[in-house]
Order: sequence, then structure tokens, then C-alpha cells
Amino acid sequence: MSLALHGHHILVIATLAFATAVLLPSWYTSPNDQIQRNVFDICTINPYSCRWTLLPTSDNITIRTIFPILVASTAIACAGISLIGLLFGSWYIQRYSDDIGSKWILILTTICVFLSFVLSCGVWAIMLTTNLHQNDTNIKTVRLEDFGFSLWINIGASGAYFYSFFIYLITACKHC
Repeated sequence: MSLALHGHHILVIATLAFATAVLLPSWYTSPNDQIQRNVFDICTINPYSCRWTLLPTSDNITIRTIFPILVASTAIACAGISLIGLLFGSWYIQRYSDDIGSKWILILTTICVFLSFVLSCGVWAIMLTTNLHQNDTNIKTVRLEDFGFSLWINIGASGAYFYSFFIYLITACKHC
């Protein structure tokens, strides 16, 4: 029981870190400080204007907006699955017993945590590669100094999801 509780605490921390990273605005700034990319918007610095990636506009048809839409959709899916994993984890801790229902809840929690890990890694991996496929920055390499602290918070959240997954996996192997 204490192992599942520890995994649940790590999952809460990972979920809060991921939500914080996704909502904070400091993801990527172009080397010439003209464009700033976040998960849900792309801003030009001078003149300052932002465009939401999930709102349909006339210029949203181009291939350049597929990656930002994919990042935003992946972030929403990760947050949702992480909350479902928290719900299953809380339910498992509340009804802890050795019956088959509790074991299935533990397995569902483990699957949700694994999916959250994969999707959170997808968010920062797509964000890294997005900048190579955009024509507005005129760069051909990924420079890590152009990325803000939100990317690093998200990478830390991915590590916490990974740790929580292994804790739940050990708990599932121990009780099944």
C-alpha cells in the first residue's frame, strides 16, 4: 500500500509540474527575438501579436501549423489522461484490498501513467522539432539556449511520470 501511495504522490507532482509547464509562456524564443512559441500560441514580438494555434483562421491551412496544433492537442490529451490516472490511483488507494477489482484499477492506473509519460515526452520532443520545420526563424539547428524554463519543467515532469510508472509497475507486479 505504501508503494502505491508513494507512486500516487509522485503522479500528483508530475501532473502539477506538467500543467505548470504547459501554461507558462516561456517555451521558445527565436534567436533574433522576433518570435516566441508557446504550447497554445505563437507570438511575434515587434509588433506584439499572438495567434492561438487551435483557433481556425485563414492561414491555419498551411503545413507550418500542423506541429503547433499537434503540440497543443498532445498537451491536452496528456493532462486529461494524467487526471484520469490520478482518479484511478485515488480510487485504488481508497478501496485497497486484494480482490480482482482493485488489481484492475491498479493496472488501469499504470496504463494511464505510462500514456501520460509518452505524451509528455511527445510534447517536448515535438516542440524541439517544430522549430526546425518553421520558415519564420531561418535556423537549421536546434539551439537549447533559445528554449525557456517551461521546456525544462516539462522534461522534469516526464521524468516524474517515468518514476511514477515504475513505482506503479512494481506495485502491480507485487500484487498480481
